[in-house]
Amino acid sequence: MPEDRLIWSEEFSSGKGSAPNPEIWGRDLGDGTSHGIPGWGNNELQVYTAENAFVNEDGHLELEARKITDGSAGEAYYGPVQWTSARLVTKNKLHFQYGRLVIKAMVPAGVGLWPAFWMLGDTMDTEGWPLAGEIDIMEWVGKAPLEALGTLHGPGYFGDNGCGGKMVFEESLAGQWHEFSINWKPGQISWFVDDKEYFSATPDSVSPNQWVYDHPFYILLNLAVGGNLGGPLDPELPESNKLLVDYIRFYEFEGFGELFEI
Repeated sequence: MPEDRLIWSEEFSSGKGSAPNPEIWGRDLGDGTSHGIPGWGNNELQVYTAENAFVNEDGHLELEARKITDGSAGEAYYGPVQWTSARLVTKNKLHFQYGRLVIKAMVPAGVGLWPAFWMLGDTMDTEGWPLAGEIDIMEWVGKAPLEALGTLHGPGYFGDNGCGGKMVFEESLAGQWHEFSINWKPGQISWFVDDKEYFSATPDSVSPNQWVYDHPFYILLNLAVGGNLGGPLDPELPESNKLLVDYIRFYEFEGFGELFEI
């Protein structure tokens, strides 16, 4: 697919062991209780920490979901913490409107894992979810290893009733590098894996409900464990599971694409 002008990129070149660039990435911490949504609104098991995301020796961002068996991570809403992981967010740092947003990532194998690359509208603090809008650019769950998911959540179409699609592969996506992306312009968002389109949405797709995607959004990147979509965990799930990211890039698309530095 021909690329338009590159507006911004994050190549994770800060060196082995370094934390994600604090000028770009903030962190959501804990089990969601401080946000009023224990389990992050989805009955998830992981507690997010500041230590589970770092640049590894290969120059990739690594988000690690780590099993905790010794009670050393304190308490979660369900009792002693069972898993720690990471959730990064560009809120109040970098916001994006329209354009082509791309992530090159490698998801980890394992039933119960739920990595995601997604966006929330910048009106979250005033309008709340789902009115602010949610764009799920990439979701993958270990229980359905052949499927890449892309979804919109907005007023009247959220949760299990989101507006979305999926691409089905012949072999698991886990353990292989893939590019997941959206092309986003006024009144239309289209989803791709490795430059192959698998879903597109317009205001007609959510009618008579409201289309809430013509304003800035910020990025979230996380590795969840369990939860409503992730499902029950494989008893043999490894103690360490890694979502790897090679890069995130933001391009102009058909003349659209704006980056806001907050």
